[in-house]
Amino acid sequence: MTEKPDVYFGDATEFAIEKIKAHGSELGPKVLLVRDLRGRLRVILPGAARDDAGLQSFSEEWSRALGNYAYPADATVLFSDALLEGDALFAEANPERRLIHKEVGLRLWFLDRQLMGADWNRATLPRTTATRRVTFYGIKGGVGRSTALSVWSWWLAKRGKNVLIFDLDLESPGVSSTLLPTDHLPDFGIVDWFVEDGVEQAEVVENNMVASSPLAQDLPGTIRVVPAYGRATGDYLPKLFRCYLHPTGAGATQWGERLQRMVERIERNEAPDVVFLDSRDGLHDIAALLIHRMDADVFLFAAESAQTWNAYSFLFHHWKGYPQLSEFRQRLQIVASMVPETGREEYFGRFVERSWDLFRENLYDEADPGDPDAFTFDLRNEEAPHYPLPIFWTRGLQEFEPTAIGGLDEQIARAALGAFMEEAERMVFSVEEGP
Repeated sequence: MTEKPDVYFGDATEFAIEKIKAHGSELGPKVLLVRDLRGRLRVILPGAARDDAGLQSFSEEWSRALGNYAYPADATVLFSDALLEGDALFAEANPERRLIHKEVGLRLWFLDRQLMGADWNRATLPRTTATRRVTFYGIKGGVGRSTALSVWSWWLAKRGKNVLIFDLDLESPGVSSTLLPTDHLPDFGIVDWFVEDGVEQAEVVENNMVASSPLAQDLPGTIRVVPAYGRATGDYLPKLFRCYLHPTGAGATQWGERLQRMVERIERNEAPDVVFLDSRDGLHDIAALLIHRMDADVFLFAAESAQTWNAYSFLFHHWKGYPQLSEFRQRLQIVASMVPETGREEYFGRFVERSWDLFRENLYDEADPGDPDAFTFDLRNEEAPHYPLPIFWTRGLQEFEPTAIGGLDEQIARAALGAFMEEAERMVFSVEEGP
């Protein structure tokens, strides 16, 4: 029995790419590398199967080199004509694959089969509305993301803006209860929409999913909320588990396309000035959709801690290989949340340096900052996405209840979030509005 080599998940794909490049003449000009749910790798070639000694030799070498991350030699190479959806694998518009190597005589694509996380690799969804969107995201919880969203929505409503908020932190819905007391909830919420859409009747709940927050009472603008749940939702967990299921049958679409459809329908009905998308924390597919695919400006909330920066480094490193990086990175903005009351200058200085390192090592171009075509910024450039919008910790926000009697204390709000809100408003509304 041949001893298997010690190959780990992180090495296997690199080994596979090198083998394909070395055998490009035998494989042909188009090669698709597929990684399955367990991490095993195989090759798919376009067209009909062929009996070729070179392919046999390649398959045996592949199996030896990749160890337990290889398929058996007789299953290493498949051909698209023998697969049920083989033609789609090599279609130019296939959003599931990405080009990872190109040279004369060889184009190599990569397709990663995942139970979850695929949306971190997919392109922006097409839109039929032009409403400004802002995604609020934190890699870790407890950084004041929902508080900032709520206070800024109030600020904008005071200035006559109509704000529409989607509570998409479905596993831990907070904005729903923060902005909508129980007696203000609509009958249904986002989980109801997905469950009913799964049986092709989303319209039965669609017109009763939005409610006005009393936080905007007597203000010139409005705060309208699409909560995760409503008064008639009933048992939440069974619906939550089902709302992620993909419908089957003719015309069925993925979760991201369904989310876009729901958001667009409500946008058209509400006609807001801006849409806030409240994301769940971490690396869930919902976060991928709201950051990557919804054509939104993205505020990345962070605290100055090793845990936060280490977590963000995983995500930023992944973005290095994102096909749409050049467009996507321009929509990002880091937020320094919970800046302490004492030692602010030192805290902020450390934060800026850590943030700059994160962007510089992963997202900025390796070029002189004076190059007009380069996406790169100096450490102290306040226009840069790494230079944080500050949110200052104040004791008054510790017991934040925006819909309680008396509403929001404007002095406290300005002290904590004034700098953030002014700069965020300038960024999001920088495009001149029409007449």
